[in-house]
Amino acid sequence: MGTVRKLGIAWQVGVPSGWGTYGLNLALALADRGVAPELFFKAADLQLPEADAARLGSALARQPENYAAFRARAGPFAFPMLHALGDKLDLPAPLQALRGAPDIGVVFFESAVIPPENIDAAKRFAVIVAGSSWNAEVLQRHGLTAVRNCPQGVDLKLFTPAPKQGRFGDKFVVFSGGKLEYRKGQDLVVAAFQRFQAKHTDAVLVTAWHSPWPQAAQSMAMSAHLKQQPGLSADGRLDIAGWAAANRIPPHAIIDLGTLRNVDTPAVLREADVALLPSRCEGGTNLVAMECMASGVPVILSRNTGHTDLMRPDNCYALDLQIPIGAITGRKDLEGWGESSIDEIVMRLEQAYADRDDRLRRGVAAAAFMQTWSWAAQTDRFLAAIADFTP
Repeated sequence: MGTVRKLGIAWQVGVPSGWGTYGLNLALALADRGVAPELFFKAADLQLPEADAARLGSALARQPENYAAFRARAGPFAFPMLHALGDKLDLPAPLQALRGAPDIGVVFFESAVIPPENIDAAKRFAVIVAGSSWNAEVLQRHGLTAVRNCPQGVDLKLFTPAPKQGRFGDKFVVFSGGKLEYRKGQDLVVAAFQRFQAKHTDAVLVTAWHSPWPQAAQSMAMSAHLKQQPGLSADGRLDIAGWAAANRIPPHAIIDLGTLRNVDTPAVLREADVALLPSRCEGGTNLVAMECMASGVPVILSRNTGHTDLMRPDNCYALDLQIPIGAITGRKDLEGWGESSIDEIVMRLEQAYADRDDRLRRGVAAAAFMQTWSWAAQTDRFLAAIADFTP
């Protein structure tokens, strides 16, 4: 794992976002390995279980001092610094002065179009760690050579198989999670489930689509499959039930879980018969998919972008037909994105519904596959990936 003893994390850890979750779990795993995580930004309301707070005690105590040094433009710091790069490989201007020895980029991007000036600027990083094979390949196509692929991990202590508790009775439960937006493909979920449920009235769609960014749902205007976009309720939250009803899903056939805390998620996932995640693009490997798989839930996955790192012949149901959105729309920023076939989604739902034994086998295979994707294992791989570029 090289000689790294400290590793700076130059983004906000602990906020309810992909980066916040990633940073927090990375920091915990680093601390367990004797690598001191140097935190500069954290969620203002960060609340940790007692054991996790103890693991990060020293790092949390140093965070105000590190933040003050950042505000004073002190540095460069005498330890490697991890930087969260944006969708076009950019780094916010206020963070560009936060330097380490060396600087290391980390990226989970969703657009294969990167401006030449951002490619040139990214060459200052000793190495860029990509969150998926797709991201790594795109960077290499743009001429960057110091690129390493290292996907995120999953909390295998929290997400593990367990028997159903009957929360949804004898319903056939289809779970779908992730921030509601065109990229995640929830319009495909709604359109396919409507057809499936009309034939199988015992089916129920259980959704966890809320996020701190409800405005992202406006991107559903790009969808050609639905009669209307998701609206907002009086309290500013997404009106999932109203959206489903407008698209002919009976009220009794959908359960909106609202904002679901990570610690409450496993109990819901274990009730699912199948998970449906037809993303058009995943810059990383889709944490929701990983959590479902680790919980032993058979998952229907679109075979595109970051999802392909998770897919094996026996550990999921594959949506193999992928219409290249970039090619058919002419939008370069959607290069690599794939549109799943609603017909194939319905076929996979029918397959899962009809063959319980096969469904269970795929869930067992998924959980076994994810055993090597713990945060501990992925952090070891991360440290190995940067070892040649650090003192």
